[in-house]
Amino acid sequence: MKVEIKEKKDNNLLKRVEVKGSIDYEGVTPTNVQLVEALSKEMKKDASLVIIKNIYSQFSQQKADFFALVYESEEARDKTEMLTKHMKKKIDADKKKAEEAAAEAKEEAKKAEEESKKEAEPVEEAPKEEVAPAEEKKEGEE
Repeated sequence: MKVEIKEKKDNNLLKRVEVKGSIDYEGVTPTNVQLVEALSKEMKKDASLVIIKNIYSQFSQQKADFFALVYESEEARDKTEMLTKHMKKKIDADKKKAEEAAAEAKEEAKKAEEESKKEAEPVEEAPKEEVAPAEEKKEGEE
């Protein structure tokens, strides 16, 4: 797959670069993920900052035109881009995993802390008082 950038337009207000270009490919039209990877290498940016808006394939040719946005930061991307349903679900799942991992880490830290306290303070047994054996009383003696 060969990526050719035809036009770059800096949008300072939204902190992004709007990119138009074409791609030459063999076989099936490249997916958004494949184009994001290729464009992120070309623009020398992180793949999470590249958003593909359109891929227009040309009839009976192995060429396509695309329109993409390359953001400067994740904050700028999050302010402008709308989240789709599958992206919201993915973000929620990631948050739940992070919360569970944090909870597990806290539990492990508490367990380790309790174990260190037990090891640091040896358990002192209370001194046992020796009890005198009970006197036996016989029937004849009182």
